[in-house]
Formats: sequence, structure tokens, C-alpha cells
Amino acid sequence: MKSPLFQAAAWLAVLSLALPASAQLLPLGRRNDSVLLHIPAKDAAAFKAFIAQTLNTGQPDVAHEWTSSAASGGQPVKVLLTPGPATETRSAGRCRLLSSQVQQRAAHESWKIWFCQQANGAWKISGLD
Repeated sequence: MKSPLFQAAAWLAVLSLALPASAQLLPLGRRNDSVLLHIPAKDAAAFKAFIAQTLNTGQPDVAHEWTSSAASGGQPVKVLLTPGPATETRSAGRCRLLSSQVQQRAAHESWKIWFCQQANGAWKISGLD
């Protein structure tokens, strides 16, 4: 089983495709076998919109589902995102804990990552839980 830090790093690497370049990412190193890395590049914009919509309008503790297109010869990746309630902080502003469950065939991964909303409305990865 992969370490929780590796799993989070893998998700963050994929989110780098979907979130602004200002997102804080952890290095993946040589390990690149996360299920999320199987999401086709052509789906990056749709995945970004799904993440933003879930953070902006998702009801707390209600799962939201997204499924990628199937990569050539492969199976689609199913992602469930569950946002926590919004939390206001002095230093970071409005933040939400986003829990994820990712599946492709029998492979499953899950993470919890904090996102904080920037002044321009964009969400930025703030930390791991």
C-alpha cells in the first residue's frame, strides 16, 4: 500500500493540470502510478471545472461524482469529491476541506486536501489533512 503522503502527492500532481499554476504542489519524484494519472489530458478542463464547482457550490458532506472519458484501451476514472463546510480564517480567508475517492477498475485511492479561496475567486491548495 502506498503511503498517505505519496497518495496526496499524486493527487496534487494531477490537480496541477486542473488548478492554477499558483497551486502549491508536492513533488512526485519517480512514482507515477496514481489512478488520477490515468485521467486523459483532454479531460483536464472538465476536471478543473468539476473541482471548482464542487468547492464553490457543493453542499457540505454531499458527494459529487465525475467520470473521465476512457483513455485509449482503458477504463474511465471515477472521482467522488465531498466538500466540508466552509471555514473562515484570518490568514487564509474562506477554506474548505475536500475529501476525494478515486476509482479505476479495482484500484481505489482517497485523500483529504484543504483549499482556500483567493481574492480573485480561484481556489488554491493550502494543505493536507
